[in-house]
Amino acid sequence: MIAQFIGDVVSYEFLRNAMIAAILVSTLTGIFSSVVVLRKIEFIGDGAAHATFGGIAFGLLLGANYIVMAALTAVVFAVVVSYFTRRNRLSESSVIGMLLPLSMSLGVIALSFVRGYTPDVMGLFFGNILLVTAADVWLLAGANLGTVIFFSLFFREILYYAYDEKMARHYGVPVAFVHYGTLIGISLSVVSSVKIAGIILVTAFLIIPAVSARLLARSLRSMISISVALGVVASVLGMFFSYILNMPPGPVIVVLLFIQFLSILSVKKLFGSKESD
Repeated sequence: MIAQFIGDVVSYEFLRNAMIAAILVSTLTGIFSSVVVLRKIEFIGDGAAHATFGGIAFGLLLGANYIVMAALTAVVFAVVVSYFTRRNRLSESSVIGMLLPLSMSLGVIALSFVRGYTPDVMGLFFGNILLVTAADVWLLAGANLGTVIFFSLFFREILYYAYDEKMARHYGVPVAFVHYGTLIGISLSVVSSVKIAGIILVTAFLIIPAVSARLLARSLRSMISISVALGVVASVLGMFFSYILNMPPGPVIVVLLFIQFLSILSVKKLFGSKESD
């Protein structure tokens, strides 16, 4: 079964693209997920993911590239949410609670006016390996490269920002630049991951690996490494199980990510209780 799966991955371009894309999605979201969890900005990532539906719908309506429109929508959503919460006396959850249904509603309205071909809506919500093309793989590769460069150049600043924003300001870290740069990166990683993970499930890629990694890691660097490793393992196994069970890969990968979390938590508690004894 494993040999057949490997052979099909090598032989069929769509399956090969899906496998590479799944791994690239795991590395991309795994890098950002640590900052997302430490800064407690999970809902901004979730909101940006759902906001992409509006961008996709308007892209189709206007005849524009819907991935580009989704990227613009996600970035604008994340930046607007952050702006209102930082400059006004509004909670992040309240702003997201207003803008998220607005974006989804506008998307549904725009989609109702679209005539002719429209992409598989269920595929956009939950992911569809048949939607992944070589161009998507290159897009993910570029997003990964940009993310690695960003983290390499500003790792010290991101480190301070992730753990304590006030301390970061004290040490002269350009917090606004790092904050908005991180939000834009999260938004673009969400859009890049939509086809393989889906609008609804991509949030799991941004949260679960880092939550699991935090149970094991002692530094941001190790947390990122563990988060990426857990994501890659879950993605490869998820692609394999979805292939042999004829299931969509996105949901299978998410289930495996949660199983990883439960396993790590259980082992951590088991050994923790033994040490206390």
